[in-house]
Amino acid sequence: MNDDPNTPTPQEPTAGQAPEPTAGQAPEPTAEQPPAGEPTSAEETTSAEETTPVAPAAPRSTLARRLLGTVLPAVLVLGAIGGGIAYTKTTVDAADKTAPTTVWKKTDAKPGKDPAGDIGKGRTNTDLSRKLLPVPEGYRLGPDTAEFGNDGELTSKQATALMKSVGEGLSGKLRRALNKEIDKLGIKGLAARSYTADANDLVVEVYLVRMTDREAVHNWYKTQSQRPGARKGPAVEGHKKAKCFLAPKDSKVDLEAMECVAYDGELTVNVIAHGPKPFDSSAVAELMKDQLGHIASPGKYV
Repeated sequence: MNDDPNTPTPQEPTAGQAPEPTAGQAPEPTAEQPPAGEPTSAEETTSAEETTPVAPAAPRSTLARRLLGTVLPAVLVLGAIGGGIAYTKTTVDAADKTAPTTVWKKTDAKPGKDPAGDIGKGRTNTDLSRKLLPVPEGYRLGPDTAEFGNDGELTSKQATALMKSVGEGLSGKLRRALNKEIDKLGIKGLAARSYTADANDLVVEVYLVRMTDREAVHNWYKTQSQRPGARKGPAVEGHKKAKCFLAPKDSKVDLEAMECVAYDGELTVNVIAHGPKPFDSSAVAELMKDQLGHIASPGKYV
């Protein structure tokens, strides 16, 4: 007991009040003031977790539909790179521009009619091949392009399998989701034909894909009409549902590339062209115009 009257007597804490710490002693936490950084209750912990945003993973079907927009172009461009662009450079570089022109003597004899038709203009033995533009004046059948040859057609099964092959590098689940989306398109077939200008300065490839799902055809066109980085190509006269794009400028490359996309009913239409600079983009747009006109009126351009 301290009998010194000058020494202060400690006071008892009142209800609800924490005792004052002595010198050099840290205050103890109370029920009303929890330690910093710790939740006050289980309810507050749950609330904090609920307010933290968590980005949901995109469904595999959504990702598959996004990928679907790249499947068809990937198939076609792979074919184009495999044939046209290499053929153009080789042909132009090797062309003999000094060879004299030889005039053949005319004859009164007329050639007999080929029972197979005018194969120099392209095949006409299937409905889809008849939709392809016959080889126009100033052109001839061009080089082979991958699986298509220079005038080929794939069945529904073959075209579907080719498109699905683009997804082989994907994970198993996403690949199966992509394949499911491709099956929904109802691909009936794919026809392709290549053309080489008589001047050997232009190679053009035309691809037609027929699908039963017309909404998918329209969605494909909308996707292909968005080409970030590409240069706007010439307009296709008389066809608002057709757009052309030129590859980005590259001064180090001597060749130019251009692609036109369009659709007509259940058909998607791709025209891919390659040629040396200077490049006649208007000639490619004219071919696209003729191709679309031929689909509408098959006998007009024969």
